[in-house]
Amino acid sequence: MNRGNMICMDSDIRLAGADDVDAIAELGRITFARAYGDIVLPSDMASYLVQFFDPDLLRSEIISQAAIYFVAESRQGIAGYAKLAESPKPDQLPDERAVELIRLYVAPDSCGTGIGGRLLAAVKRKAVASGCSGLWLRVWQKNHGAIRFYEKAGFQSLGVEPYLIGITANPVVLMFAKLT
Repeated sequence: MNRGNMICMDSDIRLAGADDVDAIAELGRITFARAYGDIVLPSDMASYLVQFFDPDLLRSEIISQAAIYFVAESRQGIAGYAKLAESPKPDQLPDERAVELIRLYVAPDSCGTGIGGRLLAAVKRKAVASGCSGLWLRVWQKNHGAIRFYEKAGFQSLGVEPYLIGITANPVVLMFAKLT
């Protein structure tokens, strides 16, 4: 998927650059640990955070355009981010031209401010501009607030599957939205 030129309608949402990597990594570690910290072995959590929120990995993805990151900025800094990338598609996905929303994280003190909706809107615009006709994601089955957020945004559940964090299998809901 080509990053290309994108004009964001919301001045606080923009494509991330290499200078944003440390803030993205920190926000990712904080939000992921808050969501899963009580149900995952501490050693598994530590390994996961090091592997998936490594600044060098994130920088590489941004520079190589292997993934597209959007950031939401507030006066205090990065208040949220979203990650969009091509990835192996699950069998139950109804659309071959769908792209995965891998992460959409909002800082705990910024939840309920509309940042998640603005990030999702930017992701959808980019996906459509890139020729994608669908968006899919996985969300932890017990994250009821996120599931409601995605349902209100037009996503439908396609089923539940396990998501491993170390040796702990956590059920996630596979969701899909058609883009127009």
